[in-house]
Amino acid sequence: MDKLIRYFTPVFLALLFLDIYVKTNLPIIPYRYYSKIFVLVTLIIFTGYCVYKKNKLNNRYVFYGLIIFFIGDILIIDHLNKVKFIISLILFVVGKLIYIFKFTHKEDFSNKRLLPFLVVCFFVCCVFYNLIFVNLKGYFIPVTLYFFISLVMTLFAYLRKDVASNKSYYTVLSGVVLFVFSEATMVVKTFYGDILFQDFIVMFGYGFGQYLIILGLMIDKPNYVENSELISRI
Repeated sequence: MDKLIRYFTPVFLALLFLDIYVKTNLPIIPYRYYSKIFVLVTLIIFTGYCVYKKNKLNNRYVFYGLIIFFIGDILIIDHLNKVKFIISLILFVVGKLIYIFKFTHKEDFSNKRLLPFLVVCFFVCCVFYNLIFVNLKGYFIPVTLYFFISLVMTLFAYLRKDVASNKSYYTVLSGVVLFVFSEATMVVKTFYGDILFQDFIVMFGYGFGQYLIILGLMIDKPNYVENSELISRI
């Protein structure tokens, strides 16, 4: 698995940077369809290989979720088409719900860990809505619901601490944070105004965030397995 990751990561990053270049320097249609499909199909192939060839069948729902994100990503390229835009947002919500389902577990979590998360979320939401609230108007409810689902996804990724290996936990959490930061940047760009490096932040945060989420789930081992391996080395 480590060898596969070493070879795949630079390939994925090269395709991601190519997609960013196309988005910022070339006409979106038709070039963006090609570059984005290359990035997403490569990630889907990597995920499918890990799930079915490396016996990670417990992650098959992540594979399905990634395909749903793929369809949404292709549709949203033509974001000026209202029907495609709405369908893509619905697909993104479904994809997030699948990720949330994968992040959930039956173990109890510490309230002491939950409190700092809620405090940070409250602060972030205050800053976020202070920037965009005036311009939301009729979009207030859909944007709020969409952002709420993103926060729930972040919460469940954060609460994996006691059931996932450390490497998996921090990789997935980093991916989710990048993913949500990318979305927040897009919303601020849309309802507040342009910000520095906005296109790069949105595209890199989303693409690399997706990769880290997938990677973290694929390398996961239950804590008791990680601990037993550590003990065996002592």
